[in-house]
Amino acid sequence: MPIETSDVFPSHAFLVRSQESRLICGCDRSRRLVLGFALCVLLLLPPVWCGPFLRGQTSLRPLLSARRNSNNPYQYMPTEPGKSSDQIGYEQLCTRWNREEAEAVQRCKRTLQGDSTREDKILALNELEYWAMRRGGYDAEVILIGMLKDPDKEVAGQAHISLKKTWAAHFNMWINNRVDHGRYLMSENKLDEAFQIFDKVAYENPLWGEGYHLRAKCWNAMKEVDKTIADLRRALEFCPNNYLVMVELGITLMDRKEDYVEAANLFKRALDLCPFLPVEGFLKDLFRKVPTLQEEWDAEQKANEFSLNEPPARLLPDAWVDRFEATERPNQAFLRVGGELEQWFAEVRRQKADSATQRKLWSILVIKWDPDKWPQKLKSFTTQVHEALKARRERELAKAAPQAIEDWVDDEEEYQGAKDEYDEEAVSFLRRLRSQRTRR
Repeated sequence: MPIETSDVFPSHAFLVRSQESRLICGCDRSRRLVLGFALCVLLLLPPVWCGPFLRGQTSLRPLLSARRNSNNPYQYMPTEPGKSSDQIGYEQLCTRWNREEAEAVQRCKRTLQGDSTREDKILALNELEYWAMRRGGYDAEVILIGMLKDPDKEVAGQAHISLKKTWAAHFNMWINNRVDHGRYLMSENKLDEAFQIFDKVAYENPLWGEGYHLRAKCWNAMKEVDKTIADLRRALEFCPNNYLVMVELGITLMDRKEDYVEAANLFKRALDLCPFLPVEGFLKDLFRKVPTLQEEWDAEQKANEFSLNEPPARLLPDAWVDRFEATERPNQAFLRVGGELEQWFAEVRRQKADSATQRKLWSILVIKWDPDKWPQKLKSFTTQVHEALKARRERELAKAAPQAIEDWVDDEEEYQGAKDEYDEEAVSFLRRLRSQRTRR
């Protein structure tokens, strides 16, 4: 028989019953509020949340992951087999860095080539130095090298300082500390310990070849001539535009090996990059020992003088196709040629050359750089220059004159007619046609 409240507490039966009924009513009201709130939440939530609850799932982990990945487009892209998500994220980060670097380099390039103030140009040089040091950017290095020939000596000097910092430093604090420690050991004449440090730097971070350059300094202090020359050549392989290493190698070959011809070529290449290098004393000593080199030097300087009659010899393929970079690193060699061509184009514009003169000069360059005239191993290098010259000629002529589009059709016909003639006769043929057109 069930026991009721009145049997246990007969004197308070009425009060207990009233409190009991109130408690039951309160519980029903709370339950109704909770159920109503849950129904509102289910109606407001998107299907990705409420679907699993309706199916009886109560774990929040798959719900959170589904919510996090619902707006991620990469979840629908197939990944390569064996590639982890960390590698994919790293590639995406490198892509973003490459885009940022390309945009920054192009912005600095427009600043340096435009009518900007000296302060703006120096700021652009500093930004190029940052990207060259951080990413090893060859585009930034080429633009810095091009500014060495700027008429403003302060801007050219700042470009020289930026290049020295770029080649001598690494975007790694630990490697820079090792290099500084190795230099200190060299000053204390502890060459063996310094060589071990520089050898490790060359192995861990061969960017710009500075580790081999420092190793060559150690070998030179140890009187190891052959090993010094070998490491200097290796440093030039990693950084073919380092004119400071070129000068050191030329001095070593001239003093230790008496190889005057190669030393003269190295001095010439270094001065082509940086015209204000203080190597006059070495050149005088070199010309005094080999007088024939003086005549060749003067003839080459005369051939590279600026003229509106024909392009300088240093822009023609004969000055480039025999270099190491033309076949081993054609993209880098193309950037160097492109940088020098842009400087020459800027000088042509400063001389107020008319469109006919510009067509004449560009046609000579296009014919000379025709890739069909060179061996297969040079196809990549010469094709890039050839296509870039044709595109640049069309773009520049469109800016130069309103009738440039019609002139371009005639010029293309002339080019196709003279394409098979690769000697001076082709150039004279184009000059004769243009002179006749000018008279008309």
